[in-house]
Amino acid sequence: MKKLFFVLFAATVIISCNQPAASGDAAGSFNLDSAKAGINAANAAFTEAFSKGDSAAMSALYAKDACLMLTGMPKICGNAAIGGFTATAKKMGLGGIKLTTLEVTGGKELLSEEGTYEMLDLKGASAEKGKYIVVWKMEDGKWKLYRDISNADAPPPPAPPAKK
Repeated sequence: MKKLFFVLFAATVIISCNQPAASGDAAGSFNLDSAKAGINAANAAFTEAFSKGDSAAMSALYAKDACLMLTGMPKICGNAAIGGFTATAKKMGLGGIKLTTLEVTGGKELLSEEGTYEMLDLKGASAEKGKYIVVWKMEDGKWKLYRDISNADAPPPPAPPAKK
């Protein structure tokens, strides 16, 4: 069960950008560099909210019709459900998360983010590593998490026994 929460919060890594829509001209052009900067700022806000155990702040980063899709679980949709699920992170012994964005692509209405995460326990030690994909949606002039999926990296296979 603890691993499940690790995956959720890695997935939850991924956040709403409290930035205005990407800059452009009056015709509505799109600037990917500006959007990437917004994603980075949103990930920083998510990291802070996660470390504080602020489930309300984290769920507010998601679109109204957002869904989390985690390994071994049914899809979790809506801000209330996402907030309720994330509220237990501290109780499960999670103290923080590190996010690394690898790629952001898309346009003015939807973006996709690929990245890696590392979950930390309450003492700051690594508890789990994995990868994620987040689809971001422009909602009310802000980038918000729309679809959030993550999974943990499998532990390395055991070494074969030494031959005698």
